[in-house]
Amino acid sequence: MSQKESLYNNIKGSKPLKVGNELGFDGQNYLVALNENDVYALAAGAYYVWTLCDGVKTVEEIVKDITNELSNLPESKEKVTEDELREPVALIIDQLAKVGLVKYA
Repeated sequence: MSQKESLYNNIKGSKPLKVGNELGFDGQNYLVALNENDVYALAAGAYYVWTLCDGVKTVEEIVKDITNELSNLPESKEKVTEDELREPVALIIDQLAKVGLVKYA
């Protein structure tokens, strides 16, 4: 088992809660502030995952939601599977938690 797979298995039952305030979009990234000194620029994918961290849904449920959303896009030619998203989403949530933009409820 790789480190990323074990990361997903370690946090899949956790309920991440986003922390901070959205400041807006700078043309490339979404800006999120923890306070006036700590402002983070999030890529679109990381920002989307951050917005789904409501403290109610588990990481596993967030992966399912993203899978369903991506599979229902009109321009989606191939179905995205949960297996493909588990590790990337877990890694994003883990990185957000390390900088304080997510805490576990």
